[in-house]
Amino acid sequence: MFKSLASRLTALYTLLFMVLSLLVFGVIQYNLKSNLHERIDQEFLGDGREFVEVYQLGGLEALTQAIHLETESEGPDLVFIRLYSADLQTIETSDMKSWTDLPQPAPTFKNLIREQFETIDLAAHSGQARIFYQPLGNGYILQSGTLLRFNEELLANFQHVFFLTFAFVLLIAVPIGFYISRRSLAGIKLVRETADQISRGNLSHKISFHDQAKEVNHLITSINRMQSRIQTLIKELQDVSNNIAHDLRSPVTRIRGLAETTLSGPQSLLEYQGMSGSIIEECDSLVGMINTMLEIAETDAGVTPLIKEPVNISTIIRDVAELYSPVAEDKNIRISLKIIDDPLIISGDRSRLQRAFANLLDNALKFTQREGWIALEAKQENHDVTVRIADSGAGISAKDLPRIWERFYRADSSRSTPGTGLGLSLVQSIILAHDGKINITSTEKAGTQVTVSFNIAKGD
Repeated sequence: MFKSLASRLTALYTLLFMVLSLLVFGVIQYNLKSNLHERIDQEFLGDGREFVEVYQLGGLEALTQAIHLETESEGPDLVFIRLYSADLQTIETSDMKSWTDLPQPAPTFKNLIREQFETIDLAAHSGQARIFYQPLGNGYILQSGTLLRFNEELLANFQHVFFLTFAFVLLIAVPIGFYISRRSLAGIKLVRETADQISRGNLSHKISFHDQAKEVNHLITSINRMQSRIQTLIKELQDVSNNIAHDLRSPVTRIRGLAETTLSGPQSLLEYQGMSGSIIEECDSLVGMINTMLEIAETDAGVTPLIKEPVNISTIIRDVAELYSPVAEDKNIRISLKIIDDPLIISGDRSRLQRAFANLLDNALKFTQREGWIALEAKQENHDVTVRIADSGAGISAKDLPRIWERFYRADSSRSTPGTGLGLSLVQSIILAHDGKINITSTEKAGTQVTVSFNIAKGD
């Protein structure tokens, strides 16, 4: 019966509602009963003071008349008054026909010096009576009492109304509570359905929010983020598989061609050695290509975490420029540096950033003709660190520029230049993994400019 969470929550809230309602009922009934007794006691005290004044002014005769007048006005069936001596002997009473089951005062009331109250049960009246004792002086004690019938009827009516209302509210609250519980848990149902879709291989099904509770929204956001991450990982795996199946076919074909050509006829030892050297070069190129593809996929998917630490971009740019200065000298290309003296600190992985900027400078050197120039600039712009690498090289055509980030894509003008077409893809993956931005502008035969920006590390 209570297998679903909605039914369990409904039962729990119903039980809580019942306990709290009964607690409120008990508190209200106790206070109501106390207030009714307090009202009666205040009336007794007021009448007692009047009887004391009557006795002091007119004596027992005047007091006797006051007793009968008081009971006749209130009703002898409802109230009674008796006058006792110091030894609790009856001196005067009101009409006691309706009070035959009234007990005599306890001996403890002898020599009473102050007002006292008591509540007694009356069998003949099937209820209770409130009794008041008032010392008058000279040892006389006035006893008066009234039935609590009206108070009991009022409390009984209160109980009747309360439990009828309680039952009515409970009958309405249970289905409403169940409906609200179902509505509140609708987000969990969406999460379960999406998890079922994912388990069946459907990764395109996203959870919509539909104004769920904040906690459910957080759960839905986490599930959607996890689903996107799974999609990214699978896409990276598919990309790597596709690249291996298509783009690595050429190196493997060349290796097989070398071996087949060499084995097609009698060859000298030198020719076998040449074939072995060529195959080793192709294998090294193939291994490098595979490693680069895996690094791109792992960086994009976040599988390999970045080892972030405070890094000075100025130092990295200077180190990369110094590393490639011999290549630039061989081609007589002038490299100029424009880097501010203040440190440009970001949070990043030093080795990967070095590789990204090394690839960018390597590309600039490959496609810049002899006697050309390359300009490296690093500075702070607002809250960003900006690095620009500009060259006077061959540039990129307008039709090729949108596709430069694609893996293995090489423009027609660059096919004669050594490379795999993976360099810019790797650079983009590294920059984006650092929450950076990269942009390339280029004009064919007029040079290229690469702009990279990062957020400055907090606290610097």
